[in-house]
Amino acid sequence: MRKLFILAATLMFAAACSPDDGGTADPAKPIELTTRGAEKVSADNAFAFDFFRQTLATAPEADRANAFVSPLSLTMALGMLYNGTSPEAADEMADALGVADFTPAEINAHYQALYQALLKADPRTALAIANSIWAREGFAVKPAFYDINRQYYGAEVRSLPFDAAAVAAINKWCADNTAGRIPTILDGAISADVMMYLINAVYFKGQWKFKFDKSKTRDADFNLADGSTKTVPMMHQTDIKVPCYWDETVNCIDLPYGNGAFSMMLMMPSRYNGSLDDLIASLNGETYGRIVAGLHEVSNYTVVMPRWKQECEFPLNDAVKELGIRQIFGRGSLTGITDDPRLAVSDIKQKTFVEVNEEGTEAAAVTIIGFEVTSGPPAFIADRPFLDLIRERSTGAILFMGRMDEPQM
Repeated sequence: MRKLFILAATLMFAAACSPDDGGTADPAKPIELTTRGAEKVSADNAFAFDFFRQTLATAPEADRANAFVSPLSLTMALGMLYNGTSPEAADEMADALGVADFTPAEINAHYQALYQALLKADPRTALAIANSIWAREGFAVKPAFYDINRQYYGAEVRSLPFDAAAVAAINKWCADNTAGRIPTILDGAISADVMMYLINAVYFKGQWKFKFDKSKTRDADFNLADGSTKTVPMMHQTDIKVPCYWDETVNCIDLPYGNGAFSMMLMMPSRYNGSLDDLIASLNGETYGRIVAGLHEVSNYTVVMPRWKQECEFPLNDAVKELGIRQIFGRGSLTGITDDPRLAVSDIKQKTFVEVNEEGTEAAAVTIIGFEVTSGPPAFIADRPFLDLIRERSTGAILFMGRMDEPQM
């Protein structure tokens, strides 16, 4: 399987770092995948598009227009979490991730192999993938959970008081592993109920294989979805040989970085057929695979695209639940992490950064999963109409049933 297919599918963004060699450097060598590895990548491809759609659907409206996420960062964090779930929660996660026929050992081995292969894909690529687990001092975490995530994900494990110094340490870890592009992931003091954080960071920086000439960048109109236009700096390339694909629904180009191991794939709806929303709705693992298989190099091609820079932050609890992963947010679902049945996932959040210019691309992401011990259930305050039953508990037999709309005395 081609390496381009692997990375474009799982990252949704990519970058490499190399001189502008005009295509004369040694080309990238494809990553060799096992049959099971190829199947796992296909599952991740399908999940990536579902994740992106659900993130857009559950995000505040103001954050939907320019959205940037890292499927790899989320799936790797969930892969670590998978090692700590109860059998029931693990089955639910596997179904949602499309890996119900994979064993935990196969999933762990896949991420370990993919991680190592990506780091070697282009010697001139500035690439970092890091994982960590932070536990509140005194909270009992099963050693096996730490050990398996150290072994397969290279996770750094730390136990410390969750005070202001811990906030600073966690934020520093994120900054250090994203070249400062994600300087903070925690914005304030840690709640007394929070017992643990699981974090993944991904960072790329690199140059286009064929750079854009800055002298050719000039202001031009960018057509907005509402029919209006905005003047932006547009970069230009001419007479290059680049992989392309187009059909009645989509126009696609695949711009390589470095030695060609990594690329940025850009897709637009065909000019007279549908909107970007329609295109996003149509994309899944199958349609993406068809587009990748249909890429073919075109010579003497012209590319015009804007420079851009964006930073995003998405709360992912709702998106993850809509994708079918719900039990991890409830009590008793994390028995592989601790014997404390109160521990549950409280918060999943992702921050991202990307900057694209004439030289290349810099991109970063941090995904954090927070865990807290839940207190008693919320109060039941019968201050609105309710149903009432009188029953025998051992059999469940209902003796009386009624509704109360307006109490009378």
